[in-house]
Amino acid sequence: MVSPVPLPPNPFNPVTVDLPAGSTLLRVYSNRHRPEEFNPGFGEPTRFAFFNDDAGSPVSVLYAAENLEVAVCDTMLHHLPAAGSVLFPQNYRDRIAAALVTTRNLKLASFLGAGLRAFGLDAAQLTDRNAEWYPDTVRWAEAAWTAGFDGCVWTSRRLNPAKSYVFFDRADGAFSISGRVMPKAFVNGPDLDWLIDFCAVIHIDVEVG
Repeated sequence: MVSPVPLPPNPFNPVTVDLPAGSTLLRVYSNRHRPEEFNPGFGEPTRFAFFNDDAGSPVSVLYAAENLEVAVCDTMLHHLPAAGSVLFPQNYRDRIAAALVTTRNLKLASFLGAGLRAFGLDAAQLTDRNAEWYPDTVRWAEAAWTAGFDGCVWTSRRLNPAKSYVFFDRADGAFSISGRVMPKAFVNGPDLDWLIDFCAVIHIDVEVG
């Protein structure tokens, strides 16, 4: 089958987005890790990870989003159909949401709006593909990493028009934990209530137990 995702061009000259120091992003992560910890290659493939560096080792990545709702949709809910489903406890009990603040300016490749059009693409060819095509979409992240970018930004497939981000290992150390936004642990209490209420809006039932 011919892939709907084209190969990235060479040379790779994307529209650049400058994310300034002091920007606040939200991240949902496992309670076994630190909020600012990059993933060195564990877990299933994602849209823009994993790919190898010149030495053959996976490039570590960190995913984040511009708000909490997108961070939840892109992590805990990404495997659920848009028409509605059930979120089970094993998919949220060990998850924490926290805010990160950038400590330096970061240079990102844009895969949204004019950033897509500059490559002659629309979202259906890159950022709106399902997991079947991740081996092809990840090549675009690899191209951005090879070209010296700190990461990529695109419109969330799960909750547009908000932004999703992936940062490469060269941005490791460029984040600190925000003290202005309280972390959320979805085990019980108000944080679980928030998750239940948000999921209800998008036709997802949260199983409690």
